[in-house]
Amino acid sequence: MLRGGIGVLAAAAAFAGHTQNAPARSSAPVTNAPAHSAPATNVPDAVTRKTGLRVEPMTRPARIYAENCEGCHGWAGVSVTEIPTLKGRIGYFARIPEGRRYLMQVPNVALNPSSDEDIAAMMNWLLATFSREQLPADFVPYTAQEVAGLRKARIDVAADRRRVVAALVAAKELPAPDALTIPHASLY
Repeated sequence: MLRGGIGVLAAAAAFAGHTQNAPARSSAPVTNAPAHSAPATNVPDAVTRKTGLRVEPMTRPARIYAENCEGCHGWAGVSVTEIPTLKGRIGYFARIPEGRRYLMQVPNVALNPSSDEDIAAMMNWLLATFSREQLPADFVPYTAQEVAGLRKARIDVAADRRRVVAALVAAKELPAPDALTIPHASLY
């Protein structure tokens, strides 16, 4: 009780100090117009409109990721431990042909109803956004033709992931053998 009472007293003192230092109220009419003219905004919230905040529309690849991948992998490429982390990791897969294939053959990519062009654009965006530093220096972006060919194959996700990670380790393409470890590896 004493601690809470001290907190209340401190808050009251701070408020009193603030009001004593506040400028005198003028008799001018109060308007809803801001003191400065904020640029137009497309944000419907009144508070953010005052600041001039603008929200840019998502790019098509970002929207495809949001609609098809974000629910599991998270908006920043990181989710729960049962789901593979994309951020800072997915680019390693693009370092070898087997990994490049694997990214197009995981079920939610291979079976996605989006066009091959959209999947290529989304994967290129995803790699550049979440894992640019892990991409090979000579990375070649996916094309719609490549995606069309790779998405036809059906894989055993867990077994293929293990094989690709082992190939990355053997090729010394990972900073450490456990760089792509998933805490719940039995799921993948």
